[in-house]
Amino acid sequence: MMIELRDLRDNLNNWKAGMSRRGFGDVDLNALLKLADQRDAFRVEIEQMRSERNRVAKIGDVRVGAALKEKLAKLESEFGPIEQAFQAQVLLVPNLPMPDVPAGREENNQIISKIGEPPKIDSPKDHIELGMSLGVLDIERAAKASGSRFYYLKGQAVELEFALVRWVMDLLIGKGFELMVPPQLVSEKTMSAGGYLGRNAEEVYKVQDDLYLIGTSEQSVLGYHMDEIIEPPRRYAAFSTCFRREAGSYGKDVKGIIRTHQFDKVEMFSFVEPKDSAKELEMLVGLEEEILKGLDIPYQKVLLAAGDLGTPSAKTIDLESWLPSQKRYRETHSASNCTDWQARRANIRFKDEAGKNQYVHTLNGTAIAIGRTLVALMENYQQSDGSIRIPKVLHSYLSFKEIK
Repeated sequence: MMIELRDLRDNLNNWKAGMSRRGFGDVDLNALLKLADQRDAFRVEIEQMRSERNRVAKIGDVRVGAALKEKLAKLESEFGPIEQAFQAQVLLVPNLPMPDVPAGREENNQIISKIGEPPKIDSPKDHIELGMSLGVLDIERAAKASGSRFYYLKGQAVELEFALVRWVMDLLIGKGFELMVPPQLVSEKTMSAGGYLGRNAEEVYKVQDDLYLIGTSEQSVLGYHMDEIIEPPRRYAAFSTCFRREAGSYGKDVKGIIRTHQFDKVEMFSFVEPKDSAKELEMLVGLEEEILKGLDIPYQKVLLAAGDLGTPSAKTIDLESWLPSQKRYRETHSASNCTDWQARRANIRFKDEAGKNQYVHTLNGTAIAIGRTLVALMENYQQSDGSIRIPKVLHSYLSFKEIK
C-alpha cells in the first residue's frame, strides 16, 4: 500500500493540515478515501463471487457457472476504472512534513547556521568565464551538439572531477558505506516507488521499452531492495550520471553548469529502522558538512519549508555554498528523511523485535554533485591571474595544484 489508509482515516485532520502546509490544494483526501471504500467494496464482492464460482465448478453446475462468469467479468470491468482513479489520486499524495518543518514555500526556508568566511576577491569572475578561458569548460560546443543546459568538461577539470569522486568515496568507505554504481535506467515501478512520477513526471526522461533515465541514483538504489525484507541499517554510496528535464525551471540558471540536463553525482542512501531515522538525517548532514569543510567552501545550512520539499520528503536540510560571482549562497548539497513513504511503495521491510514485518525508513543525501561543486570550487579558489587553486585535500589525488 502506497500510503497507510488506516492512518489517513484515523488522522484525517492531521493529513489535511500537512497538505495545507505544503500548499498542495489539489490533494482531495476525502475523495481518495471515498475511492478507497468503493475499491474495497468491489474487491470483497469480486472475491466472494470468485469463491462461489469455484464452488459451483467443483459440483459441475455449468449453467450457474456460466452466469457467475458473466457477472464476474462485469464486476471486474467496473472495478478497473475505480482502481485506476484510486492509484492516480494516491500518486498525488506527498509525504507528511515533520512537525518542525515550517509551513509555506521557499521564502519560509530557515537558515540554521553559516559556516566559513566568504573569500575576499576583487571583481570575481564567474565559473563560465573561468572555465572557458582555461579551456576546461565548453558550453558553446555542447549547445551545438546537444542543445541548451549541457556542457563539455575537459582536461584538468575532468581530472578534478574524478579526484573529488575518489576522495569522497574514500571518506564514505571509512564511514561504513558500501560503494555502488547502479543502473541509470529503471522501470516505471521503480521510478513510481521513489515518488518521481505523478506530479513529478514532467521532470523525468522516459525512453524506449518503458524505462526511465534516473535523475538521482536514489531512485535505482531504492529499487535494489524492492520487495525485500532486510536487516537495517544498510548504507550505500552510489556514483551515477543523472538526467533531469528541468521542465519547471525555465529561465533559471540557463547559463553555465548550475542547472543542467546531465551531471555526475555521488549520492548517499540509507535504509534504517524508524526509530533511527532522525539521527540518520543528522549523520548524513554531518557528512555533507565534513565534505564542504574539507574543501574549505563557505556554506549555510537551511531547513526547507514544507512547500519546498520534494514529494517523498518529510524533512530536508540543504547546504548552500557561497558563489563569489553571485554574492549569494546556492544549494550544492541536500539531505532528506523520507520516513516510510518510499518503503511502502517499494515494499521494503524489516523484522522488529517481536518478529513482525515493519517498513523501513529511507534517507538520501548528496555527497558530491559534480557540476555545482565544480562551480563553487572554481569561483572560491580563483586567483587574480585567472588560474584556480586546488583544495589541499585533493592534492594527493592529482598531479597538479592549480588549473592554469
